[in-house]
Amino acid sequence: MSYKKKSARTVKPGRKREKWTDILPRYLTFLSHMRPILRETRRIIINLDADLLLDTEILDKIRQEEEKRNIRKVRALSEFSAMYRSNIYEIIKNFIVKYRESIPIIDIKDYIVEFLHESVASLNLLRHITNPDETNLENTYLHQLVKFIEDKLFPRGSTFRIIYNKLLHHSTDFYECQRHLLQPHTYYRENLENPDYFEVPCMSPKVYQIINTITSLYNLDPNFGEFPERENYEIPMILKNDVFLPYIDSIANAEEEAVEKIAERIGLRLIDEIFLAPQEEFVDILLEHNFLRDNKQSDGTIRLYPQFSNETLVLYYLAFVSQRRGFLSKELVNWISMNFAFLIYMGILKWKLSDENIFYTIFEDLQTNEKVLPYLMKLICFPNYLGLDKMKIRDSIQYRKEIFNFIGSQIDNLKEFINEIALYCEKFQNKSKNT
Repeated sequence: MSYKKKSARTVKPGRKREKWTDILPRYLTFLSHMRPILRETRRIIINLDADLLLDTEILDKIRQEEEKRNIRKVRALSEFSAMYRSNIYEIIKNFIVKYRESIPIIDIKDYIVEFLHESVASLNLLRHITNPDETNLENTYLHQLVKFIEDKLFPRGSTFRIIYNKLLHHSTDFYECQRHLLQPHTYYRENLENPDYFEVPCMSPKVYQIINTITSLYNLDPNFGEFPERENYEIPMILKNDVFLPYIDSIANAEEEAVEKIAERIGLRLIDEIFLAPQEEFVDILLEHNFLRDNKQSDGTIRLYPQFSNETLVLYYLAFVSQRRGFLSKELVNWISMNFAFLIYMGILKWKLSDENIFYTIFEDLQTNEKVLPYLMKLICFPNYLGLDKMKIRDSIQYRKEIFNFIGSQIDNLKEFINEIALYCEKFQNKSKNT
């Protein structure tokens, strides 16, 4: 009798795990269509007599002729190219109309040509941001920029203390960005009532409220109890119920395990099932940075008094996430990779485009971002970069629009960081030329 041996390993049906060579061409697809449109527009403007630019109807006729020549087989590319070209010409027309009474038309033409030149240069760099065969990664912009951002917002380290210290070192300049990395605008999608204990979720507004409550209780009137691991030491403690009781229904369905998980992610632990106290490793970190001060009591016991802020616990959460990056929730993977992709994309634009460039808006447009950034997000997830699970990146068009909506309401600290990235790009280019 013959039979087929059943495999012991079961594989869930679904999408196959995408390779670098699968994702990179998709990232390049729309960039490869944007660049020739800008180059051709630049050639047309250069060859056009400046006085003809005063008649904006001429630009409409040129655009219509260009669209007739632009025959595409793929509908999505055809629609995107038509939209992109139309936006370019509308921007040029608006610029001419706005300044033709105050700036000589020959100067207007020169400005337009220069802005187009800058735009083509930025697309050239975005198209060559990495190597197709992944060789010599250390000398690519993608690898360098990921590591530059990672060091400040999502660092690696051989120990937890190293990771936490790196975050704390950069928190003076980038704390708002660090906290932002934990709090997706789509936090409501996390299933807080039935958490997956093997995955680290985002920091929801409720968890941030809990952190605020914990900080207040510790700094105002904490209890003190024996330090389990060290004799003659007392550590600060607060009542678990004082913290979690107001939120218990919404965060954990009264499940003790969920309470413990939240405490673990901010460096705390349960003692006697009643008190919340810092973990031993966290105590060492707090002492190192004077977030705990010691005071010798009359009986010889050394009591540790807390003097920290929300930032102290938020950075612990972020260090926890960074250390366990292979076990992040889908929302957190999407949010972190999207922020990295956005920072890199906008940093390159900030470097290559002058602030006055009239085409800045077309690069920032949601329709452009949703075509380019999702694939950049996946490239950033590979092991040589952030080492996140790229299979968790959502491909839904609707989700892309939702997750990129934050672009319209950037935090100031994010804008400052984009300026830092632009300066780093310049330094990296100069270093590459000199080697």
